[in-house]
Amino acid sequence: MPERCESMDKYISKVKEVDVAAVAGNKTLAAAMDRRAVDRCKKAIEKLGIVHTPVVGTAMDGRRLLLSGQSELTALRELGVRKMDAIEIDITDDADAKARFSLLLMSLWEKPGALCEGLLLQEALNAGTSRLELQTMLDKSASWISNRLALVTRLDGNVYELVKSGLLEPRSAQEVARLPAEVQFAFAEIAVREGLPKSAVEQLVAGYRDESCPDAVKAQILRDPRAALKRMADKRRAVKSGRSDHIKGSEPPDIIVEIIKATRQQMAALRRVLCSGMPFESGVHLETLKELRSELITLFAVVSKSISPAGISPGKNHTPETGVECSG
Repeated sequence: MPERCESMDKYISKVKEVDVAAVAGNKTLAAAMDRRAVDRCKKAIEKLGIVHTPVVGTAMDGRRLLLSGQSELTALRELGVRKMDAIEIDITDDADAKARFSLLLMSLWEKPGALCEGLLLQEALNAGTSRLELQTMLDKSASWISNRLALVTRLDGNVYELVKSGLLEPRSAQEVARLPAEVQFAFAEIAVREGLPKSAVEQLVAGYRDESCPDAVKAQILRDPRAALKRMADKRRAVKSGRSDHIKGSEPPDIIVEIIKATRQQMAALRRVLCSGMPFESGVHLETLKELRSELITLFAVVSKSISPAGISPGKNHTPETGVECSG
């Protein structure tokens, strides 16, 4: 057992004191660095020291290259600090090795979800910190603070206990909090029992909150969420298929037939009236007939294009003006 401890100590003991000036900054990290993050680092360093230890790669020629902690390094330089603790990693002098280490470090960064942020804010408020102080400390708006706190107050206490016990992921609980309070625990319980991932929880919550969701589906979401997921997926595929058909212009043929039939009946009735010699008010009817003529020309072009992909533009030989035979 002691040998194992000694081996572990040797493996994890990577923190060393290095000269701040000897560490080359990371241009990639510097490009994405936020000035406000540097200012927050400076405040934290002045009160607590280095909270997040920078990671430095040591090349074969002795150069030190920053792999993680650009905000901390910049803050230390601006504060005039000469020495800092850093985690040193041996790297080769090629770009691939440095990139691999940087990606590994990036994968370890963990940003708390909205629920965790809300819980931390609630603890700070309970300890006497004002909302204005929280805004200043975190550089966040009042609405951001309120939204996080509202998430905590909306979450059922029993669901929170599931989060505390590690049975329910905080990000899944964040979605559960969007449900009505009376169904949160029932849904959370079955989500834990079924081992539903956060993506599935998100879909089910969105479906439950949809105003068009039938009561039967809501009941299924609480009773058999996996079956409800399949049901919702089938509905999405059906809707998508219907939209695709609509985009292609494939209107149901019975609708087209009915419209054409009704149009022909109206056209026949109008032709009978116009060819009967029945007197009409020129001031009103002439303007209406001109408008109808314009609309018929437009319709003629649309119908021609539907019949032939090349389309047939209404020219002199194709307009209703070229002679109308009043027969039949």
